[in-house]
Amino acid sequence: MSLSFNRSISPLAHLNTIFGNNGPRKWLVKAMVRGLERESYEFVLPCRDGVQLHGVYSPNSNDDGRLAVLIHGWEGCYTSTYLMSATNHLHRNGYSVFRLHLRDHGPTHHLNEAPFLAIRLEEVLEALSSLKEMLPGKRFYLAGFSLGGNFAVRIAANANRHDLPIERALALCPPVDPERVSWAIQRSAIYNRYFVRKWQKSLATKLSLYSAFGDHADLQDHTDIMALQEDFIPRFSHHETASSYFAAYGLTEQNLKSMDAPCHLLFTKDDPVIPVEDCSLLPELEGLSSEIAATGGHCGFVKALGLFSWADDYILSHFNKK
Repeated sequence: MSLSFNRSISPLAHLNTIFGNNGPRKWLVKAMVRGLERESYEFVLPCRDGVQLHGVYSPNSNDDGRLAVLIHGWEGCYTSTYLMSATNHLHRNGYSVFRLHLRDHGPTHHLNEAPFLAIRLEEVLEALSSLKEMLPGKRFYLAGFSLGGNFAVRIAANANRHDLPIERALALCPPVDPERVSWAIQRSAIYNRYFVRKWQKSLATKLSLYSAFGDHADLQDHTDIMALQEDFIPRFSHHETASSYFAAYGLTEQNLKSMDAPCHLLFTKDDPVIPVEDCSLLPELEGLSSEIAATGGHCGFVKALGLFSWADDYILSHFNKK
């Protein structure tokens, strides 16, 4: 049974969400970053137990030691429109940029046999520790979108364990209560279909790479995101239910406890994926702050007839704070 909450989302919010990352804006951003992409290169970041994560580095000779680390949302990647747009804007304004892939995102399914789980925070911390060693002397400015924003908050709360040089962190449209987010997705035929198809494509890639995954081909029969989660989670984690799994990476006082680096969260009132009222569930911790923008959809943030993102300026302004 779904959790109850009532929201009225305007059609403009869906347009912001969908066309903020597709269509003409996607074409424009791809054209803008073409030169930058030619000067970027890939890193494979070693973690414990043979785990490897991957990312794309765009160096800037004028960065003054500033490295923006950007993390995509669930089933996103380094070429997601919002990530390319932010990369271009930050690079033009004096930052080197590293776009980190979470496990099984982008071209990385072959790196690790076990599948992606949002509770795999430790390997992300270890990957950033490896990045620190590969790029000594850099100061990290961390920003994550959607699920990447959830990771950004948890990284900021655990940075000291890996001596990560995080100056400040920013989470844009992060899930606070992942279970409520999953129900919000399922309530929408459009977003349910979108995320189920993306996840099933990822599962199909795993099936093609690892024969052991053949035992789990039936996962692709699901058409609802919650049913898929309930079936997937017990197979690949120590959690017996999806609810237990969701609780393990929610942005709660139990999971965060304290903040090692200052972290700011940005929500949008018209987000059709993240219930904006969930920001009231955030714990009151020193160094953790949040605000709600009137519009922006889910990681859309469009302005100027939908071709540009106001989030790019927002991220830059936040990183540049003294």
